[in-house]
Amino acid sequence: MPIPRLYQITFYTRFGPMGFVHEADPFLLRRVYLPRLDLTALAEAMTAEWGLLREEFHTDDSAQRIRSSILGYFAGKALILPWDRMAREGLTALQWRTLEIVADIPAGEVRSYGEIARQIGRPKAARFVGSVMASNPFPLLIPCHRVVRQDRTVGGFGGGPELKKRLLDFEGADYSSK
Repeated sequence: MPIPRLYQITFYTRFGPMGFVHEADPFLLRRVYLPRLDLTALAEAMTAEWGLLREEFHTDDSAQRIRSSILGYFAGKALILPWDRMAREGLTALQWRTLEIVADIPAGEVRSYGEIARQIGRPKAARFVGSVMASNPFPLLIPCHRVVRQDRTVGGFGGGPELKKRLLDFEGADYSSK
């Protein structure tokens, strides 16, 4: 089986540069990277995980739709999820189901890890939910920043607690900033 050619797309948002890695022909989204302080930090994170990547502006409609959807989010529009174009390997059915449930949390709302655990039918699996959020390959598209602790404090986040707070504030979410 041939090794897929991976590409990166980077762009600027109001929260800093962010991007994603994907395959082409056919398009498959591999990973979304949250906004970083600068483009160098973003490039280093992508290279550390994937090695050297090609950066090209594709005429591929899927890549451009994802980029446009993310930029639209920062303009106050709803994200459009490319479910059929998102890589699922390495994720169990329960992990994927957890991500699907989190994707349904509306902007401006939060749910606790325990609430998500109950929704997946595993009421004592709050830590499992936390580990799924920590390894979410599609942050922002699947809004793991909307999952908080039981006491409504922010908890962990791949982009750090300050970015999580900024995203929740941007959305007008009610959470505890303790």
